[in-house]
Amino acid sequence: MNYGSRQYRRCRRTNGAAKKKRKTMDVVLVVVGVLLIAFTLKMIHVFETTGAIPDTLCTCVFAALSGECGIMGWIKVTKDKYTDRKWQQEDREREKREVKENDV
Repeated sequence: MNYGSRQYRRCRRTNGAAKKKRKTMDVVLVVVGVLLIAFTLKMIHVFETTGAIPDTLCTCVFAALSGECGIMGWIKVTKDKYTDRKWQQEDREREKREVKENDV
Protein backbone atom coordinates (compact mmCIF):
# COMPACT_ATOMS: atom_id res chain seq x y z
CA MET A 1 0.00 0.00 0.00
CA ASN A 2 1.32 3.41 -0.93
CA TYR A 3 1.80 5.45 2.26
CA GLY A 4 0.88 8.70 0.52
CA SER A 5 -2.30 7.33 -0.98
CA ARG A 6 -5.75 8.53 -0.06
CA GLN A 7 -6.83 5.00 0.94
CA TYR A 8 -3.89 4.69 3.39
CA ARG A 9 -4.70 8.01 5.03
CA ARG A 10 -8.39 7.07 5.30
CA CYS A 11 -7.51 3.66 6.77
CA ARG A 12 -5.04 5.23 9.18
CA ARG A 13 -7.62 7.71 10.43
CA THR A 14 -10.20 5.04 11.17
CA ASN A 15 -7.75 2.57 12.71
CA GLY A 16 -5.74 5.12 14.68
CA ALA A 17 -6.23 6.18 18.25
CA ALA A 18 -9.88 6.81 18.97
CA LYS A 19 -10.74 10.47 19.29
CA LYS A 20 -12.58 11.39 22.41
CA LYS A 21 -16.24 11.73 21.52
CA ARG A 22 -18.05 14.79 22.78
CA LYS A 23 -20.88 13.73 24.99
CA THR A 24 -24.17 15.57 25.13
CA MET A 25 -23.98 16.26 28.87
CA ASP A 26 -20.53 17.81 28.49
CA VAL A 27 -21.80 20.15 25.78
CA VAL A 28 -24.88 21.07 27.82
CA LEU A 29 -22.74 21.83 30.89
CA VAL A 30 -20.49 24.11 28.84
CA VAL A 31 -23.53 25.89 27.39
CA VAL A 32 -25.07 26.30 30.86
CA GLY A 33 -21.80 27.69 32.21
CA VAL A 34 -21.42 30.17 29.36
CA LEU A 35 -25.04 31.29 29.67
CA LEU A 36 -24.69 31.74 33.41
CA ILE A 37 -21.54 33.84 33.07
CA ALA A 38 -23.05 35.94 30.24
CA PHE A 39 -26.27 36.47 32.21
CA THR A 40 -24.37 37.49 35.35
CA LEU A 41 -22.23 39.98 33.43
CA LYS A 42 -25.31 41.45 31.75
CA MET A 43 -27.11 41.80 35.08
CA ILE A 44 -24.05 43.58 36.51
CA HIS A 45 -24.22 45.98 33.55
CA VAL A 46 -27.97 46.50 34.06
CA PHE A 47 -27.39 47.19 37.76
CA GLU A 48 -24.66 49.74 37.01
CA THR A 49 -26.94 51.48 34.49
CA THR A 50 -30.27 51.50 36.31
CA GLY A 51 -29.37 50.83 39.94
CA ALA A 52 -31.58 47.71 40.16
CA ILE A 53 -31.96 44.31 38.56
CA PRO A 54 -35.10 42.32 37.70
CA ASP A 55 -35.23 39.95 40.68
CA THR A 56 -37.86 37.65 39.20
CA LEU A 57 -35.84 37.18 36.01
CA CYS A 58 -32.69 36.39 38.00
CA THR A 59 -34.53 33.87 40.15
CA CYS A 60 -36.09 32.16 37.13
CA VAL A 61 -32.82 31.96 35.17
CA PHE A 62 -30.88 30.53 38.09
CA ALA A 63 -33.71 28.09 38.90
CA ALA A 64 -33.92 26.88 35.29
CA LEU A 65 -30.18 26.38 34.94
CA SER A 66 -29.92 24.72 38.35
CA GLY A 67 -32.83 22.46 37.46
CA GLU A 68 -31.16 21.46 34.20
CA CYS A 69 -27.94 20.58 36.02
CA GLY A 70 -29.90 18.66 38.66
CA ILE A 71 -31.73 16.63 36.04
CA MET A 72 -28.46 15.85 34.26
CA GLY A 73 -26.97 14.71 37.56
CA TRP A 74 -29.95 12.46 38.20
CA ILE A 75 -29.62 10.95 34.70
CA LYS A 76 -25.90 10.34 35.23
CA VAL A 77 -26.43 8.63 38.60
CA THR A 78 -29.23 6.47 37.22
CA LYS A 79 -27.12 5.48 34.23
CA ASP A 80 -24.16 4.60 36.48
CA LYS A 81 -26.38 2.49 38.74
CA TYR A 82 -27.79 0.61 35.77
CA THR A 83 -24.32 0.02 34.28
CA ASP A 84 -22.94 -1.15 37.63
CA ARG A 85 -25.87 -3.52 38.09
CA LYS A 86 -25.38 -4.90 34.58
CA TRP A 87 -21.68 -5.53 35.28
CA GLN A 88 -22.50 -7.27 38.56
CA GLN A 89 -24.92 -9.60 36.78
CA GLU A 90 -22.33 -10.38 34.09
CA ASP A 91 -19.73 -11.15 36.79
CA ARG A 92 -22.12 -13.51 38.59
CA GLU A 93 -22.93 -15.35 35.37
CA ARG A 94 -19.23 -15.67 34.54
CA GLU A 95 -18.46 -17.00 38.04
CA LYS A 96 -21.25 -19.57 37.73
CA ARG A 97 -19.87 -20.76 34.40
CA GLU A 98 -16.35 -21.01 35.85
CA VAL A 99 -17.61 -23.02 38.83
CA LYS A 100 -19.47 -25.41 36.49
CA GLU A 101 -16.38 -25.81 34.30
CA ASN A 102 -14.19 -26.52 37.33
CA ASP A 103 -16.63 -29.10 38.71
CA VAL A 104 -16.60 -31.08 35.48
